[in-house]
Amino acid sequence: MKLIDHVLNIRQLIARAFSNRFERLGLGVDAESEVPALSEDDKALRRRLKAIIDYHAKSKETYAEARKTAVNECTFTLFNRLAAIKVMEDKEFFPEIIQRRAEHGGRSYQHNSWLEQHPEGRSMEREGLLPFFEDSFAEIAENFQFPIFDSQYPYALMPRADELNEIIDAFNAVSADPDCGADIWRGDDILGWLYENFNAVEKAQLKESGEKTEYDKVSLQSQVYTPQWVVKFLVDNTVGKMYLEMHPESNFDRQIDENTGELKYRIANRPIEKTRNEKPLEKWRIIDPACGSGNFLIYTMTLLYDLYMDQSENYCADYSRRDIPALIVENNLYGVDLDERAVQISQIALRIKARELGGRRGKHPRHTNVVASNFYLPSYEEIRFAENWTDWDNKKKEVVAKVWDDLAEARKFGSLVRVEQPIRELAEAQSIAKEGLFAGEDESSLFNFRRNAVDAIREHFRRFVQTDAYSSTKINDALTFLDIISQPFDVAVANPPYTDSGDFGPELKKFIVDNYTKPYKVGVNLYSTFIRRCYELVSDNGKIGMVNPPTYMFIKTFEDTRKLILEKTTIDIFVHWGYLGMFSPSARVDSCMFVLDKSKSGSDSVFIKLDDMYELHRKAELDRVYPDVCEGRENARVYRLPQDKLRQIKTWPFIYWISDDFRKKFGGDTLEDVANPKVGMNSGGNEEFVRFHWEVNDKTRWKFYAKGGPYNKWYGNNWTVIDWGADGQKIKNASKSILRNQEFYFKEGITYSASGSKGVSFRNLEPGGLFDVGGSCIFYKEGEIENEVLLAILNTPLVTYISDCLNPTVNIQVGDMQRIPIAQNNHNGNLKVLSSQNVAVKKHLCEFSLIEPLFKHSPIQPGAMSPSECIASYYLYENGLLTQVLLNEAIINREVFDIYELTERDRKMVLDKEGVPVGDLPVSAIARDRYLEFLQLHKSEFPASNELIAHIEALPESDEQPRLEFERLYQKNYDWEEFCIQNKENPIEAWYQFTVAQTLPAQRTQELAFELITDVIRTLLEKDDDGVMPLVDRTGEGLVADRIQQEMIERGYTGVQFSQVCQLLGMPLDRYLRDRFFQQLSDHLNLFMYLPKTPFIWHLTSGPLHAMELFVSIYKWNRNTLSRVKSVYCANREASLTDRLATLAQSAEPSAQGEATDIRAQLRELAAFTDKLDALLASGYDPKLDDGVGKNIAPLQQAGILSYSVLKENGGRKSQLNKFLNADW
Repeated sequence: MKLIDHVLNIRQLIARAFSNRFERLGLGVDAESEVPALSEDDKALRRRLKAIIDYHAKSKETYAEARKTAVNECTFTLFNRLAAIKVMEDKEFFPEIIQRRAEHGGRSYQHNSWLEQHPEGRSMEREGLLPFFEDSFAEIAENFQFPIFDSQYPYALMPRADELNEIIDAFNAVSADPDCGADIWRGDDILGWLYENFNAVEKAQLKESGEKTEYDKVSLQSQVYTPQWVVKFLVDNTVGKMYLEMHPESNFDRQIDENTGELKYRIANRPIEKTRNEKPLEKWRIIDPACGSGNFLIYTMTLLYDLYMDQSENYCADYSRRDIPALIVENNLYGVDLDERAVQISQIALRIKARELGGRRGKHPRHTNVVASNFYLPSYEEIRFAENWTDWDNKKKEVVAKVWDDLAEARKFGSLVRVEQPIRELAEAQSIAKEGLFAGEDESSLFNFRRNAVDAIREHFRRFVQTDAYSSTKINDALTFLDIISQPFDVAVANPPYTDSGDFGPELKKFIVDNYTKPYKVGVNLYSTFIRRCYELVSDNGKIGMVNPPTYMFIKTFEDTRKLILEKTTIDIFVHWGYLGMFSPSARVDSCMFVLDKSKSGSDSVFIKLDDMYELHRKAELDRVYPDVCEGRENARVYRLPQDKLRQIKTWPFIYWISDDFRKKFGGDTLEDVANPKVGMNSGGNEEFVRFHWEVNDKTRWKFYAKGGPYNKWYGNNWTVIDWGADGQKIKNASKSILRNQEFYFKEGITYSASGSKGVSFRNLEPGGLFDVGGSCIFYKEGEIENEVLLAILNTPLVTYISDCLNPTVNIQVGDMQRIPIAQNNHNGNLKVLSSQNVAVKKHLCEFSLIEPLFKHSPIQPGAMSPSECIASYYLYENGLLTQVLLNEAIINREVFDIYELTERDRKMVLDKEGVPVGDLPVSAIARDRYLEFLQLHKSEFPASNELIAHIEALPESDEQPRLEFERLYQKNYDWEEFCIQNKENPIEAWYQFTVAQTLPAQRTQELAFELITDVIRTLLEKDDDGVMPLVDRTGEGLVADRIQQEMIERGYTGVQFSQVCQLLGMPLDRYLRDRFFQQLSDHLNLFMYLPKTPFIWHLTSGPLHAMELFVSIYKWNRNTLSRVKSVYCANREASLTDRLATLAQSAEPSAQGEATDIRAQLRELAAFTDKLDALLASGYDPKLDDGVGKNIAPLQQAGILSYSVLKENGGRKSQLNKFLNADW
């Protein structure tokens, strides 16, 4: 079993035991009840647990939620107690308490010893297991001063002996499991891993709910455990670096690690002279403002211990080795988190680490400075401060009130609450104002005010303490929080939560807007908010070390975050990691880590670029590169530059790796100067207003709607239309619609797909359409650049490279488009010709695809050729034209390089990343000759330009004849271009080898046969009076399969060709139509992830016995048609089956009786089917074509009469099916 499986099993055992315990005390799941026979101890326990429930009820909606929280916290506390003991006994702090061994009679060593001292325990339940553990907890609390083991700890609770025995066995099973390892309890970070796994249940529930992230879910939504090596890197380069700035002659970082034989510490940009005033170590303050389970603090303790020892041994500092651990915990380390469970682990881990570092047995840390901010306080208005300081003016009283109310918000927003800010603003105002409010006040008076204000708040904390111990504990937490957060720090290190502002709940959103938008708007994501908070928490020459996603490096919405960093700090070192590979496999996040110095040093910033590597190789590469950074050696992955250079590109993206020559390109004209990149509209409800073009008939009401879609250059993705009847009044009146840039509606331009791993792709936008936010557009400016030329430039590797520089995420924004540099000498007639031809080719190929508005006919045509020969001929034709497009692109790329006047180094930089255009790769002589013949054959359609012929003739020649595997060709995301890229073959060579191979890739070939059959069925349904065609006999009409054959014969296909088409489908036609067709059609039309599948032919079924099977057309589907299905088709089928049943009744043959049994079952199924039709009619079901397939088909899917579920049903109330069932248009 994996560790997570063990943890969740243990959690379940404890939670079940404690829920039962609450129940026995009268604290039920949904309500309290009186239990008359409780002992005095149980009554006291009930009062204590009830106080905890009441406390949590202040911030929960119901008693049940508060009780659940109390049970969970008690569960976690026992889990932590036992886990801590496992860690400590494995580290040999004391003899084994939990680990059982055969030589001790199946007990632990300590349990055996306890029984010798308490022989009466042998007759108790489980040999006194419960009192043994209670005594063990008390001893640990006394000897190690761990509050969590104290019997009065608020969440201290014990299960019954049998339950505890099962829990102990489950703990011991962890190290006995080979998947976990015998040494699993020895790691410094094991408690943190346990914590992350413990929360897996809540994390899964939150993800499944799809709810916005409110303050109480932040720790779950974005909780990512920080690996030890990341922690070490950041702490070494902040805390360790700061020490060397005070003591550059120190050799503490030259120590050799006894375990690895390597240097124990490596610190980048090591100072060679003193740059910082000395400060006694015991006065250093290091904070993790989102500390979680304390990873950063635990490692910092190790480093600080070595620094204290260095001071003691080399600088005559008076530190005792045995006192140092307690000094560090009590003076140096600070942490805050919203999650009380995480804080509990941090506190335990720090005390364990103090003991492990050799702390004096009699001098354990008296306290830790790690606190959960989930304490509850009343509002200032509820308690009002007594006017103890009569010299306070109203302004100061307002400041104190604001501090109190901010503290009351700490349970929601943790260290983001800026309780020190009102006092700081008052001090700043005093330093500015020479007269008026602060006239006559000096700095000492403000200091006294600050001290008195904090004292006043402390006093009111104490007044607010309630009689129960739990509330008292939480007030102490509030005091600790106030002490921590109101003082400056030397270093802040953090792996903060990652939550995008679009996912904020209302309270969190309001708090961020109120507190983190001026002077820098950093509330785009919680992690960027924490960047600013860490900046505020450290002193003027402090350091910040953080790990978080790198989106702020480039995206325009994070511009203020970049400004804060570049204007207020110096980037010391920055590791650009990339997607995946830093955290656990389940944490699918982009990452970077960095160190900022709040003092402006003026030295070069160091960037390590790893994002372009395979994720599993990055750590090894960092280990190889980082010593070069520390020793000042050159490395291709290391970039050193003054950070001011990052300000030379508009909006200051962190594009650190480009040359100075390339950086200058951003100083000239940009796309915004020659064109108008514009964000599209938000319809306010795509389900209501957007359709696929095959869903509608009224072309005057429904207008083409550019909506992005998959990667596709030059032309295409023209599948959707939008309701623009009455000049779009319905959309304009929709409450959530946003109609941007209306002056550009219906104009010619360029649209693009901005999301996807392949990058951005640009397509011609013909006049007469509108555009979506997901299909934003670019409109050329008359006289500045021609549309075709701009399209050519945008579809080059150079622009792909630039756009990836500006925004390397999968969703490039219009703001990024605006910053793309455009060369001034862009009037190029050759680019216009090549671009126009590429558009024309892609447009022409749409005529052969069923899903396109331009569809004319299938490639499988009647005539002398067999269907297979037709398909083979079409593949050669299509691939030949696409090869021409790719060759044109290679020419365009070369000309664009020349227009931009790129140096050879910069050309290589672009092509190293984006790849050499496949149209530039070598070809064999025979492939070149055959392709030139192809171009000659089709010159009347798409004549090859002189540049294209010259390019082909100049291609390097290859003597190799590659063996290419064509079976994967045409599969998902593996089109002709991708096939050539993956095989590193010139498309001319791939085209020729395809002609030689004479293969028909199975998937695409079957799809072409399917599209032909679909087109035939659609035609038949158009011709049919009611648009209903049965797949079963005895309905009064011919079978669909027979009618398909007849239609194809009428189109000119022979009977042999019809049979061959059926063979390409992969199964007999009648079975294919019944079992496969509807699903394939639905999936084939699944073109946008967030829009429904919209088949224009539906397959209605009565069930697995096939009593009734029908195809219906959406274009003739209405209430009357539904009624005819019942009154005509079902009635005819029922009468025929009944007649057949009567005939069979006259036969005594066994086969006749078997058939009769089957027919009776079919009649029952048919009756159930008609009942469902009746129910639909009774419900008022009245489908209208313009309402869309989603709304019209949803009731049929709910009724269970579709052969395949078209709409997604997962997601409960938010499912796609439920959304369309409740559609109100």
